[in-house]
Amino acid sequence: MPSTKRVVPVENKRLDAMAKKTDNITEPKRAKEGLRTSEIRYRRLFEAARDGILILNAHTLKIIDVNPFMSELLGYSRDEFVGKELWEIGFFRDKKASQDAFREVQAKGYLRYEDLPLQTKEGKVQDVEFVSNVYEEDGHQVIQCNIREINERRRVEEERSHLLESAQAARAEANTANTIKDEFLAIVSHELRAPLNSILGWSELLTTGDLDDEASKHALEVIVRNARAQRQLIDDLLDISRIITGKLRLDVRPVKLAPMIEAVIDGMRPAAEARNIHLVTALDSLTSPVSGDPERLQQIIWNLLSNAIKFTPKGGTVVVHLKRVHSQIEIVISDTGQGIAPEFLDHVFERFRQSDSSSTRRHGGLGLGLSIVRQLVELHGGTVMADSPGEGEGTTFKVLLPVLSVHHELNDLDMTHTLIGIKTLTDRQPSLADLRVLVVDDEPDGRELIAAVMVGRGAEVVSVGSGAEALEEMERQQFDVLISDIGMPLMDGYTLIEKVRQLSEEHGGRTPAAALTAYAGVEDRMRALSAGYQMHIPKPVEPSRLTTVVASLAGRYSKPRAI
Repeated sequence: MPSTKRVVPVENKRLDAMAKKTDNITEPKRAKEGLRTSEIRYRRLFEAARDGILILNAHTLKIIDVNPFMSELLGYSRDEFVGKELWEIGFFRDKKASQDAFREVQAKGYLRYEDLPLQTKEGKVQDVEFVSNVYEEDGHQVIQCNIREINERRRVEEERSHLLESAQAARAEANTANTIKDEFLAIVSHELRAPLNSILGWSELLTTGDLDDEASKHALEVIVRNARAQRQLIDDLLDISRIITGKLRLDVRPVKLAPMIEAVIDGMRPAAEARNIHLVTALDSLTSPVSGDPERLQQIIWNLLSNAIKFTPKGGTVVVHLKRVHSQIEIVISDTGQGIAPEFLDHVFERFRQSDSSSTRRHGGLGLGLSIVRQLVELHGGTVMADSPGEGEGTTFKVLLPVLSVHHELNDLDMTHTLIGIKTLTDRQPSLADLRVLVVDDEPDGRELIAAVMVGRGAEVVSVGSGAEALEEMERQQFDVLISDIGMPLMDGYTLIEKVRQLSEEHGGRTPAAALTAYAGVEDRMRALSAGYQMHIPKPVEPSRLTTVVASLAGRYSKPRAI
C-alpha cells in the first residue's frame, strides 16, 4: 500500500520560521524586564524595611549602601555611612574587632549577635540584634547586615516579666489570704460554737429540773458569761465589717482619759485578780483632754488591757501609764507575758492574723482586737505601736493621741464615761412600778423576755407582735414608754414611730420610745433617733440596762443618763 505524506504548504513553513525568530528576540527582553521588576521590588523592600540594612563590600569591608531606617536608627545620613567601615560608626570597639568579626562572616557565611550596643550620632546607646550574611552580587561578594532595634522588645519583655512576677506575687498573696481566711472562719466557728455549747447544754439541764439550787445558780452564771462572750465576738465582727466598708463613725467630743482608763481598769481588776496578775497604774490625772469618741476610746483601752491580761501568766504584772509627751497623750500598756516573735511583730495589727491559729492554740478569741485598736486609733488621728524583745519577754503597746488643740470646759459626762457591760447595775436598779410599757416585737421569745424584765421590776406590760397591733393598742389606751423592734414584716419600727409621732398627744403621739434592735450600727442609731425614738438600744441587751433605759425615758431620774 503506498505511503501517504503530509504536505506542508510553503506559506506555513515561512510562518514557523518567523515565530522562532521572534521568540529568540523576546526571551532576553523578558528576562531583562523580570530582572528590572525584581530590582524594583527589592529596592522598595530595602527602603521600606523597619530594620536597618547595611551593604558592605566583602573585600574592603566598606559600606556601599544603607537603607533609610538605618539612618533613622543611628542619626547618620546615607552619605555619612557610605565609604565607612562599621567600626568607624560605633559598631565595634575598634578596627581589629571589626575585621575579626567579618573574617568570621567570610569563613562561616553567617554571623549573629543577640545584643550589640550601638552609639548614635548624638551619643545615645541603642541595643540591637545584628545579623550578617555573605552573598554574590554581580560577580562580587557583598555582606548584608541586618540591624534590628531591640530596646522596645526588651521593654516589652521586661514589662511581661514584671507582669508575670506581679501575677505570681498576687497569686501567692491570694493563696495566703485564702489560707488566713479559712483559718479565720474555722476560728470563728469554734469561738461561736464553744459558748453556744455551754449555753445550750446548761439550758437543757435547767429545763429538766435535775439540778439542785447551787448547780442551777452555777448554770445560770455559765450561761450569762458565755452569752456575753458571744456578744463580744459578734461586736468585734461587726466593728471589722464597718471598718472595712468605711461605715464606722465617731461621736467626737472632748474626753479626759484618766477617769476613763481607771473605769476600764476597775472593770478588768476581777479578771486580773483571779489569775494573781498585778495591775500597776501610773496615770497623770492632769493630762490635757483629747478629742474623740468616749466609747471607742474605752474600746481601745479595753482591748489592749484584756489582751495583756490574757497573755500574761499567773503571777505576772501589767502596767498602765498615761502621760503627756509634747503635743501628744501617750498611753502605754506593758506586760510580762509571752511576748511576740520577731517575725510576727510586723503583722500583729493585721486583720484575721494570729501568731497561733492551730487547733492546739492556748488562747481563744478571733484575733480581731488589735486590728480594731489600730483602726480606731488612726480614726482618732493617732498611732499605735507594738514592741517585744521576743517570745517570753513580754509586750509593750504604745498609743499616741493628739492633744485637744483648743481647751474645752468638760462636764462630768465627758470626763467619766463608764464602760457599759463591765459592771451590772443589779443592786441599784430603779423600780418601774406603776409604769405602763408597750412592747412591740415580731419574735415571740424576744417579746416575752422584754415583758418579763419589765414585769419583774413592777411595770404593767402590753406586748404585741406587729406595728399595726401597736397602733391599735395606743388608740385604746395610753402608755408611759414604748419599746419597739426595728426589723418587722409589713411595718418596720421606723414606720411605726413615724405613725406614732403623727398621733395626737392624748393618743400617745409624744410617748417616750426606745428602739431595741439587732441593727446596731452608728447609721442605724442615727436613723432611729431621726425617725422619732429617744434612744437606740442594740441587741442583745442586759436586763439591768433595759430597766435603766425605761426608767430614764419615764423620767424616774432627775437628769438624763448616758446609755
